[in-house]
Amino acid sequence: MAGHDIQGSPDELREEWDSLADRTDAPPFLRPGWIEAWHRAFGRGELTVLAVRRDDRVAGVLPVQSARGALASPTDWHTPLFGPVVEDREAAGEIARALLARARRRADLWFLSPGSPGLDECAAAADEAGFRRIVRTIALAPYVPVEGPFEEYMGGLDRKFRKEIGRLWRRLEDRGAVEVGYEDGSEGLDGLLTEGFRLEGSGWKEEAGTAILSDPRVERFYRDVARWAAERGWLRLAFLRLDGRPIAFDMCLEQGGAFYVLKGGFDVEERKLGPGTLLTHHGIERAFERGLSSYELLGQADDYKRSWTSLTRERVRVQVFPRSPAGTAEYLAWSYGRPLVKRLSSGSSSSPSP
Repeated sequence: MAGHDIQGSPDELREEWDSLADRTDAPPFLRPGWIEAWHRAFGRGELTVLAVRRDDRVAGVLPVQSARGALASPTDWHTPLFGPVVEDREAAGEIARALLARARRRADLWFLSPGSPGLDECAAAADEAGFRRIVRTIALAPYVPVEGPFEEYMGGLDRKFRKEIGRLWRRLEDRGAVEVGYEDGSEGLDGLLTEGFRLEGSGWKEEAGTAILSDPRVERFYRDVARWAAERGWLRLAFLRLDGRPIAFDMCLEQGGAFYVLKGGFDVEERKLGPGTLLTHHGIERAFERGLSSYELLGQADDYKRSWTSLTRERVRVQVFPRSPAGTAEYLAWSYGRPLVKRLSSGSSSSPSP
């Protein structure tokens, strides 16, 4: 039966949104726990939730920030993935039309997946309504598919890299007692995060001001996400310890068969031991042992990630503009003015800004 769209606050729709996410096995980044934590830390404008209701249930949800006639996804470079939570493609189309109906200047969604509901429906709705659109790739996130035996996967990696991993493990074990642990946050969460965040900020991240502890908003976000994920049973705080002392850390989520590495770091004083590489090696092996479906390295396809895989997941930004004076002005600015400014300022950051 055809549905009708509604708009509400996260408080009004949180329970139904979570229920829909559970029914559809949505990734953690599309759920209210993640979105609300992000908005508390980084939000700009009011957070509202567009929803499609069929009979007595919500069949589709899309959270957006609204400010001065523009609707934008609650996302930034801390976001691995975004999109609607929907029962089917029909609901995704209804959500897309509801979004465009409310966009006076622009609708702007980051980190959509070309393979998931959202991108195609938004583009089709824009064409149907006569909106202009800009669609471009903003990230290629590396991942390791967990298929077959772990030994077969390792055999497909560069031979020199495999030998280096073995050498690093031996060197580390010669130094003392080595232990890798995965904490779920059910006990001592705040202390574990403090311990891990110190490692995450060790070295160049702290100097560049990009470490979690360099910005109170960023720290608040990851602590909020960790508490929420721990309550859901999805949090995994991975530590590599040498004689009980942590020398590498990854903050991860494990949900729906996927293992997501959100943030990580290592003790730069132990760089020659390759602690970050060894923790990743152990994590991938663990994913094979547990029968997971994928090990998601997230972010961009940096050199150290390409050592583990050549496969990436495309993340797309879609912007749609109504054919109104305000929408046309926005379209021209984003098509010509903003790209020029970005080209002139390129090189100031290691990550491109969407």
